[in-house]
Amino acid sequence: PVLDRMDEAGIPLIVNTSKTRAEWLALRGELGNLEPYIIENGSAIYDGEEVQTFGVSRVEILESLKSLRPKFKFKGYSDVGVPEIMQWTGLERQSAERSADRHFSEPLVWQDSLEKEEEFCELVKERGLTTLRGGRFLHVLGQTDKGKPLEHLRKENVAIISLGDRPNDLAMLEAADIGVVIKAPGDYILEAVDMLRSTETGPRGWAEMMTQILDQFQIPYSTINNG
Repeated sequence: PVLDRMDEAGIPLIVNTSKTRAEWLALRGELGNLEPYIIENGSAIYDGEEVQTFGVSRVEILESLKSLRPKFKFKGYSDVGVPEIMQWTGLERQSAERSADRHFSEPLVWQDSLEKEEEFCELVKERGLTTLRGGRFLHVLGQTDKGKPLEHLRKENVAIISLGDRPNDLAMLEAADIGVVIKAPGDYILEAVDMLRSTETGPRGWAEMMTQILDQFQIPYSTINNG
């Protein structure tokens, strides 16, 4: 219902994900979403066949990581095959293959101490890259985040609404005109100031807050839903 309401009002849903292009295209077909989309934690925007990049190529990232391997214990997607990625992620084979089809980032399974991880992140930064901790993986990517592409999409007299629940969403929430923290499952609370917050988690939280915002801006309900 919320998506129908947005569609009728001409409000685009632009997905800003840590997923790869291949992963999102598989989901996009199911949802029928033809809007631009942002992939790999702000590394690139795709609009049809046009692409605007904000990160660096995975080839460059892997080259930079070579010099750090003797000093630190970690294993990346590039070091293993699809079966091991399936074990790490719990994904089925086809989904794991899509997750492995990366162009702008390298997920690492960290196998060293927390102290070593901090040192590693500093050395990565010195090489013109950045790191993002997301769940089980430490992601290495170019100097970008989910917030940077929003400036590229910004238009005059158009409000950007961003919704997210994880640390890698924070830059996107802060770059928006209206930032919304969706309650995360469990005890985790995303630290953020001047943000709206949902009481529900996941898709229910998203629908809850978008309904609240659409009501606030007096966006009418879809005629489809009104019968």
